[in-house]
Amino acid sequence: MNESIPPLSQNYALTKERIFSEQVEEHEKWPVEFQFRPARGDHRHLLVVFSSVGSKYGFGTMLEQVQCNILRIRDHFDGAASYYVARNMDFSVSDSIQALIQSYVKRLRISRDEVTLLGASKGASAAIYYGVKYDYKNIIASTPQYFLGSYSKGHAQLGDAVLGEGQSDENVVIMDAVMPEVLSKETDFDRNIYVVSSPGDYQYEAEVKHYLPALQKYENFNFLFVESPTVRRHDEVVRQALPSIWSIIHSLTEGAAPRWGSDLRIGPEAEDPEEAAEFLAELRGTDTVLAVLTRALFVDGKLQMNGHAFLPGVSREGVKAETKRLVLEKAGRPHGETAVFPLDATKEIRLYRDYWDGYFAEYAMGGFKLLDDSFLASLPRGNYAVSVAVGSEEEGIERRTQLVSRVTIDRRQCLGDSEILVRGGRKSVRIMKRNILGGDSGGVAYSLVKSWSRDRKVHAEGVLFQPGRNADKVTHGSYYLVLKGRGECFSFPLEAKKNATAARGQRSSEDYGNYDCGYFSTPGGEGVDVSHLPAGRYTMYISLSAGGALLTKKAGKITLRKQG
Repeated sequence: MNESIPPLSQNYALTKERIFSEQVEEHEKWPVEFQFRPARGDHRHLLVVFSSVGSKYGFGTMLEQVQCNILRIRDHFDGAASYYVARNMDFSVSDSIQALIQSYVKRLRISRDEVTLLGASKGASAAIYYGVKYDYKNIIASTPQYFLGSYSKGHAQLGDAVLGEGQSDENVVIMDAVMPEVLSKETDFDRNIYVVSSPGDYQYEAEVKHYLPALQKYENFNFLFVESPTVRRHDEVVRQALPSIWSIIHSLTEGAAPRWGSDLRIGPEAEDPEEAAEFLAELRGTDTVLAVLTRALFVDGKLQMNGHAFLPGVSREGVKAETKRLVLEKAGRPHGETAVFPLDATKEIRLYRDYWDGYFAEYAMGGFKLLDDSFLASLPRGNYAVSVAVGSEEEGIERRTQLVSRVTIDRRQCLGDSEILVRGGRKSVRIMKRNILGGDSGGVAYSLVKSWSRDRKVHAEGVLFQPGRNADKVTHGSYYLVLKGRGECFSFPLEAKKNATAARGQRSSEDYGNYDCGYFSTPGGEGVDVSHLPAGRYTMYISLSAGGALLTKKAGKITLRKQG
């Protein structure tokens, strides 16, 4: 057992992981934030990605299948955006970004022909700007802005960040001239340029078409015009054109430059209005209804539920108003217990894309939200299946279907003497209400580290976890402080915290589970406000809700005295 062994060396596999690593490098005046992912195999090309307004790094997870090196640059300088051109009218930002790109060109030992610049919207303008100004051969730009100053002015935080405080008209004129000046100085027209736009995007007329006279001069300029009824907003152009954009990325980064020309229309043929009306009317008459939960949260103790619910299709007479109701059906005995609550119809802007079925139907009011969660207080305890009823009084339609969620949902909240759970997935959504107190649970690790009651506040913190069930994240379960008096029971949410020292002190020597976040405390350690509780003697409990289990331990007694 004491045989001589060499010291530990670096594991080569850990230095060759093909994942995005977030870094900051200072080049010239500015630190530049970026992500880099090495190529997978022998794919020497470098794809440089610029982000659109509101996104940290461009194209999110959409580039997962791209095999070459990827450099994604964040537009974040001195705490705000720059359009990748100027921060507070300081144009040295572009020199720092160019220096970063060139540093990777040298590290990867590649040429300008092996670099592709990619961006959408703000990032598309940057791709054209850097490609032309700094001499890169391959440019992919979806819906670029041309008048950078006019677009920045009044555009949320972008205006002050780029144009400076006050966003002066003089600075707007200077920024508006950036793209025209860069293009007017061009001397090398041997580039592969791909611009994507759509008549459904107002920015085609306002911005994109102003590029075309200058870009037509390039030897391989390609203009893709996306024609689809699902493109009705600026950010939808990329989504609809993504297969074409992918094909360009894959081709360019493998050394092949498609030549499609400057007038390529992509998308299906226009709908036949009569065929569309017939199909949608037939769909409307089908015994089907849609109900999808997209959001369930407890905010300040109140349940918020949002989703999509509508009758598919469109009547021959046009769009009709719909009513929506939430239906709870209790499982077990007695059978047949139901409760019905109103839902508010809400405006949604992209359901025509999310639920496309051959023909365009907008479903503009196809959303729903829960108006009032006060019914939870009087709802009998039990396990309830959740469905949604949607009706059109004018059409004489009333249908109901089980509510589902496309992502796993698990939300929990205490409510007086009960716990409310909202759990759902692709098959069903359920609302459960159960006693906030389980039995005095045995077989759990528990230690009350600190507790106090003063100034009408109560505090408790300590360790509580179930051995064998990891508590390695603060989301592993929900903790509650419960005060039970003679007549009433009150409960308050606690927060899970990481306290490895305390948690490991409660773990047995042969248990290798991770319970580092099996520690509870009142929020901020400041205690919970109990000024609204009646004076009296209370037994204090700590409950942990995790999975299907509810674990409870006694935490002593406190006395709340009359105020005043």
